[in-house]
Amino acid sequence: MLCYYIHAPNCALIALVISLGLISGCAFTSSKHLLGGVPPSSSSLYAPRSPLSEPILSQNEQAPPLIGHKLTLAQCIKIALERDPETRESWQRSRSAAAGVGQARSAYFPSADFTTGANRADTVPLNSQQETGATNTYDAGFGIRYLLFDGWARSAGLKGAEAELLGANFQHNATLLDVALKVEEAYYRLLAAKQLERVAEQTVRQTQYHVDVARARHQSGLVARSDVLKVATEKADADLLQVRARSQVRIARGQLANAMGLKPSQSFEVMELPQNPHQQELADIKRLMADAAFNRPGLRAALAKVESARANVEAGQARYWPKIALNADYGWRDRVFVPDRDEWSLGLGITWPLFDGLNREYTIRRAKSDLARSVAEHEQLLRGIELEVWTAYARLIEAGQAIEAARTLVASAEDSARVTEGEYKNGAASIIEITDAQTARTTANVRMVQVRLDWYTAMDRLERAVGQTFVQAPRDAANEGEH
Repeated sequence: MLCYYIHAPNCALIALVISLGLISGCAFTSSKHLLGGVPPSSSSLYAPRSPLSEPILSQNEQAPPLIGHKLTLAQCIKIALERDPETRESWQRSRSAAAGVGQARSAYFPSADFTTGANRADTVPLNSQQETGATNTYDAGFGIRYLLFDGWARSAGLKGAEAELLGANFQHNATLLDVALKVEEAYYRLLAAKQLERVAEQTVRQTQYHVDVARARHQSGLVARSDVLKVATEKADADLLQVRARSQVRIARGQLANAMGLKPSQSFEVMELPQNPHQQELADIKRLMADAAFNRPGLRAALAKVESARANVEAGQARYWPKIALNADYGWRDRVFVPDRDEWSLGLGITWPLFDGLNREYTIRRAKSDLARSVAEHEQLLRGIELEVWTAYARLIEAGQAIEAARTLVASAEDSARVTEGEYKNGAASIIEITDAQTARTTANVRMVQVRLDWYTAMDRLERAVGQTFVQAPRDAANEGEH
């Protein structure tokens, strides 16, 4: 430690203090600017539009009451983002990273402190063997320390802290997307369960009609009693299907409530979606993969982790440089309780570590290994996202083609059931043909509900994989269905 002390008048010391304040101001960033990168709430940063729904409510909007209102998908996501503990945890992680940026910036400021003390000592002067006796000493003073140069270690630390904040924000956004996807899938499962309930109700009405027809024909002596028993069995099976369908609606509503952060017993209704999903032409798969590489918050967070690791390498290399610090002290020291003897000092110190047991070398090696690992993790994540986009893209195409096939199946099953019912009335068809046709009609309607659910789910997963929205607003999809 090399120290050089310069004696100067008090005015020079005051000027030095002012100069240090101006120097530190060059590196100063207001706390408002620092907090600008922090999500203002646990549900912020969520930007994409939800499939076939209006945009997410703004932060100042309140979610509507649940009782007596039908919730849209966007409102369900809004409630979930506000109540889910995962979003709060990732939000606090972002705030912690923002505080880390403030800590890194604080290294650019001078440190100031005030010290005071009192002590009693019995000392012997070196040039005399005579003891002077115990004396009291009182002192008080101000000190300022300012680091002028540290080999750019502060710059590397700030760069790493800012990269960690960026990564935490992207990770927070990824958490919000995961929560939103969970709500969307539960929302669609509830809608599918309600549609299956309607299919079950329709099947009950149709089988009851078959029972009435069979009884009338039996009373007229046209068919045997076995026909009535056959359709009565079919009706009982339809009643069982309806019971199960109603139970599935209750279960699906509880699952959606749980995904929203509510109690499963919470009562609410949801808005219906168009029966015919609007299938918009998708971009080329290569374009989708490129968009995913740019939009996915998890991938951006991995890139931020790479930058943080690179900053750690720079910080390790900065330890080979000397540190230059400026020290200024002013105070009072005396043997009376209120000291009035002024003393001050002004010094410039240089610290240059020559040997530290190879700690710096191993620190840099570890930082470089962490950097290489972060790069590999980013590449691995990128490959996984590309496969995820490819799979979701193929599933969406499959779901769209399945909808077209299911429409044909439903139309054919409906026509077959109507023709068979007419033939049975006229005695040209048997009761077995009636039950077979009804089973085919119910199966076709159930498959249509399932392929619609598959399409909405596939679209959600493709959007989650790419990080953007392809579909139009609900009114556009509805209008498309009307045409």
